[in-house]
Amino acid sequence: MKTEILFLAGMCLCACSRTPQEQASFPSVKVVHAEVMEAPSSRCYTFISQPYRLSELSFRVGGPVHAFDVQQGQFFRKGQLIAVIDERDFVIQKQRTEALYRQAEVDYARISSLYAKDNISGMNYEQAKANYERTKADYEAAVNAWEDSRLYAPFDGYVQQAHIERYQDVKPSVPVVTFIDLSRIKVEAYVPEDMALQMRQKDSVACVVRFNALPDREFVPSEYFLTQTATENNISYLLTAILDNKDGRLLGGMSGTLAVSYAADGEKSHLTLPQKVVCHDPEHGAFVWCVDGQSRVKRVAVMLGKLKKEDRVEILSGVSPDDRVIATRLPFLSEQEQVTIEE
Repeated sequence: MKTEILFLAGMCLCACSRTPQEQASFPSVKVVHAEVMEAPSSRCYTFISQPYRLSELSFRVGGPVHAFDVQQGQFFRKGQLIAVIDERDFVIQKQRTEALYRQAEVDYARISSLYAKDNISGMNYEQAKANYERTKADYEAAVNAWEDSRLYAPFDGYVQQAHIERYQDVKPSVPVVTFIDLSRIKVEAYVPEDMALQMRQKDSVACVVRFNALPDREFVPSEYFLTQTATENNISYLLTAILDNKDGRLLGGMSGTLAVSYAADGEKSHLTLPQKVVCHDPEHGAFVWCVDGQSRVKRVAVMLGKLKKEDRVEILSGVSPDDRVIATRLPFLSEQEQVTIEE
């Protein structure tokens, strides 16, 4: 009997010795806060740079190439001779037509004098005039053909590719060299409709060009152009930026990014949360679990926006940056449940 009394007394003492913390243990949760994400100030587009001008130079006449000593990559000043067609036949044609022209010119002057004195018929005068004009045109055509047997650089530039060899017989309009102008560089990118509208509404657009090979330098275009209708893919507009290249440091075919300042009308900074903290059910829609001032759980409905990078989602309404949003034990939470926040 005494043994039973002692056992019951011991049990009572153990029950009375429990701490308040042990009697009131609540589930522990981790919380996060909505982060403010600023509206994008620019968009970047990749590109491959191009020469400002690219021309395929050709002769307007045909014949065997007499002079052509050109290497790919060779530089020519504007007006410098690139290639010459054997001019022998052109010189002969020029001399023959010149002789006929000079003779017709003298005959026309003589007959015009006689016609003015009524000493010759009008028919003879008209024949002399027609012969003079015909021989003059033939002579000018021969001079032009002779001049066209020489190919000159139309602007300061480089030979990108040579398409013929010396002594080759070329035909008119067949490309002789591909000639490029690197005094300026052209950068092209395709931009979406909202960007195109923003650019049309502004007098000037802030564009910055960066090349992968020159990471420490930024280039500001001297000009830019935007197509006024969508390109063939029907979903974008072609933006062309022109860069001055006076020091000749830039080349065609360089890769880089074109950054265009951008701020859509009415677009402001917004809040984001990790996608994993957002719950959804048919009855309540999208919601998050928050902890109130009494450490109790409450369901808060939220309106979602666009998905953002780093697995975050835009929150249009429902929470503020000060709200404590629960990030753990989400399937086991319930309204007004008491929780402990993990530090």
